Order: sequence, then structure tokens, then C-alpha cells
Amino acid sequence: MSVNNEKRWTIVLSIGLIGFNVLSIYLVIQLLGYDEILNYLANGSIERESPKGLAWLLFINGMCNLLYVVVVLMARLMDPDKD
Repeated sequence: MSVNNEKRWTIVLSIGLIGFNVLSIYLVIQLLGYDEILNYLANGSIERESPKGLAWLLFINGMCNLLYVVVVLMARLMDPDKD
């Protein structure tokens, strides 16, 4: 695989990962808007759970993934040896 073709695939896949991470962060922010999730059990009782803890964990994970992908992409694009 030539260097130019490899660089093109790196850019395309990195932009795809950035788009996926932005979408996941958007969905996590929407999840943070919920106060509780109700689960109706078979015996008629109701189970309540707050999604806030998991949503914050997913939000931090998504932000770290986004930062990592952008830094790797920028380092790859600004590397003068890989032209």
C-alpha cells in the first residue's frame, strides 16, 4: 500500500471515528436528561434506576476517545516525514 493511499485511509477512518464519537456524545447528553428509568416487572412491581452514573462514565469515555482520535489525526497530518 502506498504512503498516499495509507494516509487517505487514515484520514477517512479517523473522520468516521470522530463522527461516531460526536454522535455517541450527543446520545449520552440526551441520556443525562432522564431522571430515572422505570422497568415494569412481571409480578407487577416497578424497578427504578437512575442513568446518571453510567451516562457520566460514557460521556467521559466518549470525550477521551474523541480527544485521542483528533490528536492522532493531527499528529499524522502534521508529520513532515510521512509525505
